[in-house]
Amino acid sequence: MTAAAARTDYWQLARQHEANQDLPGALDAWQQALIAEPESIEIARHLADLAFRLHLWDMAEKILAHLILRGVRDTVTVTAYAATLREQSRYDEAIDLLKTVVGQSPGESTLWEGLGCVMAAKGDAAMAQIFFAESLRLDPDNIHALFNRGCALIDAGDLRAGLIDVRTCAELFRNPGNCNSAVLVSAHTALAQGDLKNGWAWFEARHKRGTNGQVHYDLKMPRLTAIEGLSGKHLFVSAEQGLGDEVLFGSLLPDIEAAIGPKGRLGIGVEPRLVALFSRSFPNATVVAHQTRTINARIIRHFPELDPKPFDSYALLGDFLATFRGEPGDFRNPRAFLKPHPQRQAWWRQYFSRLGSQPKAGVLWKSLKTGAERDRHFAGFDLWQDLLATPGITFVNIQYGDSAPEMAAARAAGLDVHTPEGVNLKDDLDDLGALCTALDVVIGPSNATTNIAAACGARTWLIGSRYSWLRLGMEPFPWYPKVRYFDTPGPGEWKPALEHVRDELTGLAQAL
Repeated sequence: MTAAAARTDYWQLARQHEANQDLPGALDAWQQALIAEPESIEIARHLADLAFRLHLWDMAEKILAHLILRGVRDTVTVTAYAATLREQSRYDEAIDLLKTVVGQSPGESTLWEGLGCVMAAKGDAAMAQIFFAESLRLDPDNIHALFNRGCALIDAGDLRAGLIDVRTCAELFRNPGNCNSAVLVSAHTALAQGDLKNGWAWFEARHKRGTNGQVHYDLKMPRLTAIEGLSGKHLFVSAEQGLGDEVLFGSLLPDIEAAIGPKGRLGIGVEPRLVALFSRSFPNATVVAHQTRTINARIIRHFPELDPKPFDSYALLGDFLATFRGEPGDFRNPRAFLKPHPQRQAWWRQYFSRLGSQPKAGVLWKSLKTGAERDRHFAGFDLWQDLLATPGITFVNIQYGDSAPEMAAARAAGLDVHTPEGVNLKDDLDDLGALCTALDVVIGPSNATTNIAAACGARTWLIGSRYSWLRLGMEPFPWYPKVRYFDTPGPGEWKPALEHVRDELTGLAQAL
């Protein structure tokens, strides 16, 4: 086969995979195309774009750096390269690069937009707005800059103005992925303002329909079409989203179970690690695990242990948000709905009693998923060190994943943080629930662990954005009992929230 023929075949295959939302398949095809034609700038660009969309930041960076070294220095390539640096939290490198190129081409709207995106990721919403404004002055039709300006306004607390920008983009975007992003940001912003009607309607964008991120549910029964009239239904309900959201939306299950009534039947599908905890909490329901795989470029959620015959229809947990949580009054008197193992609770209480009489505070600080957008919601461990020096408190490390580097840093700083023995904090979520309720307080950002702790009724102190949608514009925190929310004044402004937590810990030490 000639190089030209190979190029054509691989290009066609790559285009076909992309049309079918099979991005990994398209990536492989473009890689083969580049092998067949290694000097092709266009193929390399396609490959870098796909690597970026698949969050393969290092791969995208290397391809784009190679293009730039070859003299390909147009604004699209340079801003894409800066974006790979941004997603790896190498903000200063990205800023230096973009400022240099802006100095050479000050009239390029895309460069100013790129600078704004880096500043927003870094947590400087005010400077980001200045750069987005310049980008839009140069090109008023740059809807990506408009969307990013809206997000920066929301970050800075101007939710109304930001929502106007984002809603405009939701109407103008033609790419399904961009459109879904704009609608989902709209949902979160509306919910943060307490607008539950629009918020839950726009929250449908979480399904990412029409994109490679859409989850398809492999269930041999029809989808429930009418939420009303659940009495006597034989209904299977699947959890959705990430593990933390599975628990959060699980707060709807008592309402669903009550609406179905004693003549109905309830089935629940959850992440495998949650099966034991949910089975104990909903003993009259059939609880099974879901498994999620990608088959022919489609994300498929299976339920291998489910017998579908007893059920008439299925629904997703989030389908019930507008019905059971459509008004502020629906959040009155939230209940702990998960029941930890009582023997393990007693075991952990005895375990912690051996650490002394001081109050026990469980702490966690990070997510295992990384990236510029994700990282901005978590304070670095170095920012926690003053809090961990609070006298009169025994701190317990409940961070899942590898926390060895942080624990080494704590020891080097003279801090004593106890790591529990004999528990896998990432995988043994049933025991985690028992452990958290044996502590005097659990402290951290909103993630799987803090959601499990709060759902089990543990005293939980959440640290996060003042404008988090999870707050629904309400006070106190609406989803769980015994939760206090310590907000950051702005993006990246963790110190005031952590100082507030330290003050409250001091009070807890004195009270107990």
